[in-house]
Amino acid sequence: MFRYIDAANVDLKAFTERFYHKLTFSHLDPVLDTLKWLKEETDIWFEITNLIIPDENDNPDETKKLCDWVVENLGDRVPLHFTAFHPDFKLTDKPATPAATLSKRGKLPNRPESNIATSATFGMTKGKRPYCPNCHRALIRRSWHDILENNLDGDRCPCGELIPGHFSLDRPRFNNTAQSTTIGHALT
Repeated sequence: MFRYIDAANVDLKAFTERFYHKLTFSHLDPVLDTLKWLKEETDIWFEITNLIIPDENDNPDETKKLCDWVVENLGDRVPLHFTAFHPDFKLTDKPATPAATLSKRGKLPNRPESNIATSATFGMTKGKRPYCPNCHRALIRRSWHDILENNLDGDRCPCGELIPGHFSLDRPRFNNTAQSTTIGHALT
């Protein structure tokens, strides 16, 4: 199956066995094993999403441990996205994740800025904006699955920096005009 997949996003719900047992009736280790397997055994570009739920997995120490594990086991080029929880389905008793909680996730103490590409998503319609690690130019701006701006030149920033990810050579360029496409590519 994986030879037909270009990219994947894995939800790493939390970084404690307590959370996985209590809220998902499952275990943390199989998720971590899957992430390591994706890195070591496939060519799939993958990213990680961590949904921050107040009073369940929003402890900054837990997030730092999660980030450290990613760097130590997967490297410093795997994007990690922190997303906001909103009350729904069986978790209506929890408040929505405050914006301040997410904004702190990219500024954890003792975490070099270059360790992990992070983005805090306050709402899917706000979009994410990855930057070049060399010149800090905004590379891609999107809303949901619509690419609104693409400043990549193939797999490079205009400054020449190689950007990690899987990019189609035949995908359309967007010259700062709002056009839509379905993406199965990374760094978006």
